[in-house]
Amino acid sequence: MIWICLHEKNRILNEKQNFPKGYILQNNYLSTLCLSFMIGSSLVYASSFSDTDDAGDLGVITVTADRIGTFLGNTTANVSVITADEIRERGYRTLGEALKRVSGFSMASNGGPGQAGSLYLRGMKRGNVLILLDGVPLKDPNDTDFSYALEQIRLENVKQIEIVKGAQSGLWGSDAVAGVVNIITKSAANGGNVSLRAGAGSYATGTGGIDISAAGKSGNFIVTANHYKTGGFSALLPRNAEKDGYTNDTLDIKGRLNISRHSSVGIFYHRIESFFDYDSNNNPYDGSSGTFSGRLAGLDYKYEDTKLTLNALVSSNIVDRHYDDFWGAADYNGQTARATLTAGYRIDGNQRLSGGIEYNRYRGSSTWNPTSSYSNRAIYGIYRYIWNDLLGARTIFDAALRYDDFSSFKNKATYRLGVKRECGILPGFFSAANFYSAYKAPGVYEASSPLPGTTLKPEYTRGYEISAGYRKLFTMTFFHYRIEDEILYAGGWPPLYYNDGRRYAVNGLEIGGEWKSGSFPLTVSANYTRLFNLKDAGGRPLYKRSKNIFNLFLDYDYTPDITLGANLQYVGKRADQQWVGWTPTDVELDSYMIVNLSYNQQVAKHFSVSVQAHNIFNEKYENSAGYSTEGRSVYAEMEYSF
Repeated sequence: MIWICLHEKNRILNEKQNFPKGYILQNNYLSTLCLSFMIGSSLVYASSFSDTDDAGDLGVITVTADRIGTFLGNTTANVSVITADEIRERGYRTLGEALKRVSGFSMASNGGPGQAGSLYLRGMKRGNVLILLDGVPLKDPNDTDFSYALEQIRLENVKQIEIVKGAQSGLWGSDAVAGVVNIITKSAANGGNVSLRAGAGSYATGTGGIDISAAGKSGNFIVTANHYKTGGFSALLPRNAEKDGYTNDTLDIKGRLNISRHSSVGIFYHRIESFFDYDSNNNPYDGSSGTFSGRLAGLDYKYEDTKLTLNALVSSNIVDRHYDDFWGAADYNGQTARATLTAGYRIDGNQRLSGGIEYNRYRGSSTWNPTSSYSNRAIYGIYRYIWNDLLGARTIFDAALRYDDFSSFKNKATYRLGVKRECGILPGFFSAANFYSAYKAPGVYEASSPLPGTTLKPEYTRGYEISAGYRKLFTMTFFHYRIEDEILYAGGWPPLYYNDGRRYAVNGLEIGGEWKSGSFPLTVSANYTRLFNLKDAGGRPLYKRSKNIFNLFLDYDYTPDITLGANLQYVGKRADQQWVGWTPTDVELDSYMIVNLSYNQQVAKHFSVSVQAHNIFNEKYENSAGYSTEGRSVYAEMEYSF
């Protein structure tokens, strides 16, 4: 038994959310956390471990935890995976819908489909989760939080979603403060394949899509096109005041040419074009509308043999946003150019060293601001060592270190240190600890508008997490973060920003598990997130985040071809802020519980259908003050492949 006693004294600075002027409130407190976690032992000496082994983790490979690719059980990072089967069977349509069912996550949106959304992980503010598409960051330099419009990301072309919780700036750089989400798109299957999709549902919703792919010895390609259109409902309350429609067209193209047995080159292109109505004031009939265009394109080279892995990539990401409302027309343009070189070397069966260099250039402009830009260069590395000791426990150790050199503000060094022990006497039991630091660079919009006489610098975060669990049956993680130099809005027009030198802390607990009946084809899974403090010392709340979120999933295999599912989500009371005229007012949003049902059937070898019923009890709730949410609704989709 190892006892860990951690004593931390912090001054807490509450996080500003949607408040027109920066404010500072502080208080000192002393907290003492005494945790114990067991390091398993056994008198039986286990066989030597090879980094290429499955390690009992069903062969699931994640590329997000170390940027090279490793089995899920071979990393100390807190990683979970949402598969394509889960997405289809549970009826997830957008990235936000899938993530808000994962422990630690919550989401708030300004209405229905296509409306602006904010993602929160482990109580931290918007913009602290780095979103990747096939390992390439999706960023909007012109967004104040550097966030990408996650409400625009649909899931028809997704193979799996990899989620790494905890600060990952030691590998991924800016924005990877609370975690990283990597969206892995579909790959071509052997031979030639075509899939057709069509669907319809409530709120005059219609969908359609096609996949065309081919793969052989010389290479592969896949083209996926999807169309989504809904009449929608009023973004502002009441829900039936009007219809705020939304249209999304997404195109994905991936191709790879095999140069030799070990090397290949690939291209990728991802495009989103959308149109949406929205409500810009308290008149639900104002007729505001906007468009979104996101384009990601790139070229990469890969080399891999039994010892060495090498990947070189160049990419360009362009985001254009346009809005028309009673304030007038506004345009925003953000551009990111990126070049990376990543390498991994397997030293022996127990050790691996990887690292890389990268260059990023960000540029932004808008109707209200002139063009501005900055760049950064980075170098990073990660070392992993896995061994079996005399006590029979399998131990994983990894360490990551990264240094970023910015052109416009203070440079940053970040790290991640992790250790994980798998018990020998009780196979399946594990304990782990990760210690890390992270930073969040100012967006181009913020960096160009500091308070006079100041220069913005990145926000900086230190933290740790301690986990224990038994297989998939039970896992528990305690996490703690301390944030300093937070970027706050100082007021004015155009807006001005500054760094607040004081600190605040967030912490909480995640619990989850999955149980499968041995004699009955039923799978039960659940997760619970508890945030311990959602107020600063002066009593001001952290907006839009609940102390308690609970998710329950029931999946029943009625026959080998038919699966029935139910999902329940409970979200506790939250504080929010609502504008009354020109005055922001604190409000409390009621707790709510949503129940969804699903039916999935493989009708024939190449033909499947799915039916999803959302909010079956027609719960009336808000996840952002004053904005509508989806009522009772039903959607159906069929897919045919040949």
